[in-house]
Amino acid sequence: MDIRCIQVKGSAYDVGFEHGKAMAAEIKKNYHYYMSMWLSGPEKSERALLDKASAFLPYIEGLNPAFIEEMKGVADGADLPLKQIAALNARWELNYTYLPDMLAEAAGGCTAFALTPENTGTKDTYVGQNWDYKPPLQGQCLAITIEIPNRPAVFLITEAGIIGHKGFSSSGIGIGVNFIKLERDAAALGVPFLIKARHVLEQGSLDNCVAFLKANPSPNSGNMLIASAEGKALDVECSPGGMRVLRPQEGVLVHSNHFQELNKDDTDIGSLLLPDTFGRTARLYAHFHDAAGHVGEEKIEEGLRDHTGLPNSVCRHEDGNKPPAERWQTLVSFYANLNTRTIRYTGGPPCQSEYYRKQLV
Repeated sequence: MDIRCIQVKGSAYDVGFEHGKAMAAEIKKNYHYYMSMWLSGPEKSERALLDKASAFLPYIEGLNPAFIEEMKGVADGADLPLKQIAALNARWELNYTYLPDMLAEAAGGCTAFALTPENTGTKDTYVGQNWDYKPPLQGQCLAITIEIPNRPAVFLITEAGIIGHKGFSSSGIGIGVNFIKLERDAAALGVPFLIKARHVLEQGSLDNCVAFLKANPSPNSGNMLIASAEGKALDVECSPGGMRVLRPQEGVLVHSNHFQELNKDDTDIGSLLLPDTFGRTARLYAHFHDAAGHVGEEKIEEGLRDHTGLPNSVCRHEDGNKPPAERWQTLVSFYANLNTRTIRYTGGPPCQSEYYRKQLV
């Protein structure tokens, strides 16, 4: 399956405008998809939902006013009000607030990994992910290169209209993101999780990434697996109870949809919703450990195409036995070599197509 790929360059507003203009139809589809889901819950007023979305804007501006300028550009380019773009960029939080069905509100299954030189046997560090989410969103997926003066260039695997997500940057930082959920997660205001992911990508070191996340606690859960060209990687499980940092095991770090470090008073809902998370995590760990010292692109792609436990495998396919709202598949697969600043990515389950290649300069 193809995935739209665009490149934008200029001021924060300019790159947003080009994003919005190029993806206007897809942004509108994305907005209507999410809004229809949110309105299926207790809240039946689109205006009230948009007012809630707009309440996130001051938090985004407080983090970096340039993000607001970029979102304004997206809105103008797509000929939509800023409130609708705010809703898309806060969709992680709005899902927690307005979706009564916990499985429908899952932000995406996903199996993410990082490999450091201890495992690859070279100087190279990799980060990658199979992003599992709702099949109707396949056409709204976007691979976008963003170049803004005096800031690191970023390559995002994202959704039309959303300015933050997974990917990597010219500063040598790469991230994957995962849905995780605690019983006590709260629907509260703050910097949206996907905007935090964009900010992390623009940091200059892994230490800076951790410091930022520590200084900006999350009212609800989300996982970031972060690696750097320094040959380092870590995973940050963010939740209302704070953050837990996980380290690689013999150069391999894998995270799916369960908490690997859980406070004794917390209940992990993500693992109840997606019990296959344990098998996917174990499978990818075993795959990379078995090839230790000889892991390169071929082994990575082999792991991302793994069908153990099909359809709920690392390479996920729709389960026709489940209702449509609970069907997921891999929408995008990617992996980045943070030392060479190259990324390979493909739309849809990776078993069905070859990986494209892109390099940041």
